[in-house]
Amino acid sequence: MDAQHLPSDSPAGLRRPAQVSALNAYRQRVAETVRDGVLEAAWNRLAALVAEVLCWRDPESLAAVEACVAHLKELVLADWGERG
Repeated sequence: MDAQHLPSDSPAGLRRPAQVSALNAYRQRVAETVRDGVLEAAWNRLAALVAEVLCWRDPESLAAVEACVAHLKELVLADWGERG
């Protein structure tokens, strides 16, 4: 039996047509949230590394800070739509 032959008081006869939702805006927000999380984690890592280098003051700790800053530079430039 197709929808045209259903009684108007049946549950199927009361249904509205399905609506299609545009997911592009949602997907963009999800991508931005993920990107923000990655940036936040990188900034938190830098703060932790700086605390370590202040404590240890050794070449390895300083190299780790330098590498983290280089990685952050790439992330920030990508976030702002630039490439270095």
